[in-house]
Amino acid sequence: METQELMLNKHRERYLLIIISIIGLFACVNTDRRRALFDAQLDVFKENDIYHDVQTTTNKNLKKWLSEDLKDIQVLKKSNWKLDEAVFFNSRKDKCYLLLLVQDKDTLAKLDYVYLMYGALEQEKWNIYFTGLPTLAFPRDKYSKNEHEPIAMPTLSLLSREEILQDYYKANRRINDEYVNKAYTLDLKKKQATFLKKSTPSINHKE
Repeated sequence: METQELMLNKHRERYLLIIISIIGLFACVNTDRRRALFDAQLDVFKENDIYHDVQTTTNKNLKKWLSEDLKDIQVLKKSNWKLDEAVFFNSRKDKCYLLLLVQDKDTLAKLDYVYLMYGALEQEKWNIYFTGLPTLAFPRDKYSKNEHEPIAMPTLSLLSREEILQDYYKANRRINDEYVNKAYTLDLKKKQATFLKKSTPSINHKE
């Protein structure tokens, strides 16, 4: 009886390992398919004026906010940053997610980041929301040669795109509008308004 139970357990273990392997294989295939689908879609987006409007507006806003010394964006002055080429539009192309890639310049830093930003077409004008959405953090020791070496920008781009792509498409390969649109909330607007009001306090130097 014991021998039979041992044999049954071994068979169960093998069966479980096979199932796990199959699930892992399908997960990789789905990830690759989503990535390929988005890459092709992004090429189409880039031929559209709306895409360039969003990218241009976002870059202008980031530089404007930095020049205005807004408090919550000053971290970019201590970082290398770049707006990723990816724009995750909804079907109507009036709302989207954007990715801001950020490498910390601190030589002892152990993390790099991607800020998730949002764009909404309001009264025929793109408004860009810097705050109110999650920030993705990536450990350097997992994606670089050592724990203090910055993660390459292309790697940050790939990692953050994959996070969005988990929910960006439906099973039928169509854009998941609910996922894109759900971030456009009153809370997002309030946090952006607070962000725009905050400025770094001036320091009076005594001579």
